[in-house]
Amino acid sequence: MVFMRNWVSTAEKSSFLKWFLDQHQLKHKDARMLLEYILKNHHILENLSFTDHIPKKGRTFIISSMNSDKPGFVYYYNNRKTEDVSKALGDLMSNPADKVNIKLHFYGKQSNHRYLQLVESQVNTFVQHKQFKEYEKETTIILEKALLDQEIEKVRNQIDEALDANDKPLFNRLVERLQELKSMQ
Repeated sequence: MVFMRNWVSTAEKSSFLKWFLDQHQLKHKDARMLLEYILKNHHILENLSFTDHIPKKGRTFIISSMNSDKPGFVYYYNNRKTEDVSKALGDLMSNPADKVNIKLHFYGKQSNHRYLQLVESQVNTFVQHKQFKEYEKETTIILEKALLDQEIEKVRNQIDEALDANDKPLFNRLVERLQELKSMQ
C-alpha cells in the first residue's frame, strides 16, 4: 500500500510542538523531555511525521495531555511496545537519522487546524484510484442519461413541428426514433 504524504517543514513541526508544550500539561512528565530533545535536534525534526495511525513498521511515539483519556506515553518500535520514555529517548539518540512518527492526544485535537495540517494524509492510493473509477462510471451514466433525455426532448419537439406542418412521413420517422430512444432508457 502506498500512502500519500504531505510535506511539512521543520519550522511548522517545531512551532506546533512548542505550542503543544506551552498549552498542555502532559500525563507523563518525562515525555516533555523527549519532545524538548526532538525540538533541539533539527535532523530529528526533519524525519518526524505526525500521524493518526500506528504504522506496522518503524517507530511511533504516542503522547497524551492530561485532558486525554489515552495513556500518557507509549512507544512502538520493531513490533514491540513500551511505556518507558528513557528507552524511547535512548533509541532516538542511537538512531537519529531514522524516520519517527508521533501521535498526540489532547483536548480539541479534531478541531485544531494547525495539528490537522501536520498529520499525514492516510489516503491509500489504490483505494483512491478505485473510488475515482467508481465516480467515473457514475458520472458517465449520469451524462449519458442527460444526453439521452435531451435527445428525447429534441425529438418530441420535432414531432410537434411535424404535426404542425402536417408532415406524416417525417412524423412517423420521428415516432420510430422516439421509441428507439425510449427503449435505451
